[in-house]
Amino acid sequence: MKKNLLAFTFIPLLLISCASRKGAGASLNPVYVTNSKKVQLLQPAYMNGQIDNQQYLKMSFGDQSFNLLAYVFADQSSIDIQLFNDFGAEMGNLYYDGFECTVDSALFPSNLKPEYIICDLQNAWYSFDALKENYAASKLTFTCEKTENGEIRKVMSGNKLIELIEITDADIRIKNYLRHYEYYIVNE
Repeated sequence: MKKNLLAFTFIPLLLISCASRKGAGASLNPVYVTNSKKVQLLQPAYMNGQIDNQQYLKMSFGDQSFNLLAYVFADQSSIDIQLFNDFGAEMGNLYYDGFECTVDSALFPSNLKPEYIICDLQNAWYSFDALKENYAASKLTFTCEKTENGEIRKVMSGNKLIELIEITDADIRIKNYLRHYEYYIVNE
């Protein structure tokens, strides 16, 4: 009886652990990059370097847009973003540590999954090789082209451009063509 109980407990755990990909935050909501293809968020260990500064954010979703100041701390352990209005009043925060992903702000609709914002930021801040492998596992393509001023990263589904990420030392522009939104992030 003990052997059956042990096998009953151990086998499902083994199957679950084998089903998750290395580096992915398997317990978090997957992000639908297209209407049918999804990716898991990568662990913060894939972060390129560290960010510890104030940034100016301009976001547009369809015909709505807003501007915010943000204090960003991101490294190989977490992404922690504090949001402020023009007067310095705190407007909320966004947090991700590989196991938990939360947003606490009245600016965002209650049904917004913070994993989608983190996925966009990972596309700009994380290791190209890790992102390329993560997208390939979902039959999507992640490319990077070096430019004179930085690099241009793309998320593609077949020949269709889903997201364009332009990175320079001064700023980052993330434009999602499928979902019709854009971020513009300026290092202050």
